Amino acid sequence: MSSGEGPQQPLFTLRRNRHMTRSHALLWALILVATVADILLTMTGTAVGLQEGNVLVRVLLGSFGPAGLWLVKFAAMVWLVGGWALLSDRNATIFLALFATVTVSVTVYNTALLLATGAVALP
Repeated sequence: MSSGEGPQQPLFTLRRNRHMTRSHALLWALILVATVADILLTMTGTAVGLQEGNVLVRVLLGSFGPAGLWLVKFAAMVWLVGGWALLSDRNATIFLALFATVTVSVTVYNTALLLATGAVALP
């Protein structure tokens, strides 16, 4: 079927080389910074007695300690790299932007929670 709007770009494209666009580079940098901040904030929050809000992370933290948190973050990065590599440029940008939005939102929430509970204080 065709909508008559011209050739459509496939959802998934097998590539040998993925070229990093400027928007992809910016989104990757944002994701990596927010992920590191999320890890540090999670470790700080759990160290002062706050409970992890993500059930999967909570179970893995309880079972494996900090390694459980790293396992979740590693799996998320593998999924993210796979999606970025397989999706078209446009869809990869959307995929990265959605992941960045969630990661930054969680980091902002964690920061606000730690500040509100007095677990950390601004200098």
